[in-house]
Amino acid sequence: MTAASTQFAALLGPAVGGLLIAGPGLAVCYAVDAVGFLVFSAALLFVRPLPPAAPDTAPDAAPNKGVRQAFTSVADGLRYIRGHRLVVGLLLIDAAAMVFTMPQALYPVLADEQFGGGPGLVGLLYAAPALGALVGAATSGWTARAGGHALIGAVLLWGVSLTGFGLTSLLPLALVLLALAGLGDLISETLRSALLQHGTPDGLRGRVSSLWMVQATVSPTLGNAAVGFLAELTSASAAVVTGGVVCVVATLAVAAAFPALRRATLAAPGE
Repeated sequence: MTAASTQFAALLGPAVGGLLIAGPGLAVCYAVDAVGFLVFSAALLFVRPLPPAAPDTAPDAAPNKGVRQAFTSVADGLRYIRGHRLVVGLLLIDAAAMVFTMPQALYPVLADEQFGGGPGLVGLLYAAPALGALVGAATSGWTARAGGHALIGAVLLWGVSLTGFGLTSLLPLALVLLALAGLGDLISETLRSALLQHGTPDGLRGRVSSLWMVQATVSPTLGNAAVGFLAELTSASAAVVTGGVVCVVATLAVAAAFPALRRATLAAPGE
């Protein structure tokens, strides 16, 4: 449900923003955005406070005893990750999907140079992956019994779709490919998170998940910076194609190097 609502907002927001910029103008777009923040911030005042949770003695819930304990907790998480091939494979395949394959920073340039459009088209480019991700979220029930092979396939779908997007100058095909990329991204994100939770002991889950969240936050930012620099050296479309190819090659390399990733499954024994 969270994924579906997030992707619906990601679908509607860029499309409406593009229409507002192309119509009334940029100032109106920012004004609508500001009003939206005020309305939903005010709505939080009507949310009833949650009662405090019962005391928990698990290691991740222990009270903070200073900087030394914080560093010790991080070190425990890093030691577990280093010795667990499945978790290492999940982190590497996440990096393969994100670091060189984040074309969002190039959408304005691509809309102008590759498709000959304006702000409205930029909004469509941003909205198309969200549409695919929304479809993926609505049909993701099957992932509860999936595993490493489905994860690898979803990341390959992301990379191949973006490679095709960078190669085509046909707008309808480009939007379909971006939607497929969004679907692959949603499925891969769902499976990466589920497999990480499934493969981590309770006592270390908080620390390992926090380290994964750091990478999940940093990698897309590095990816947008990387394709931006590459576009400066070559062109926007060449940067997208190069990133897609690198994603496919890196994903296949990680899949080959980590059998534990290929064998991982969320299915119950006997299913």
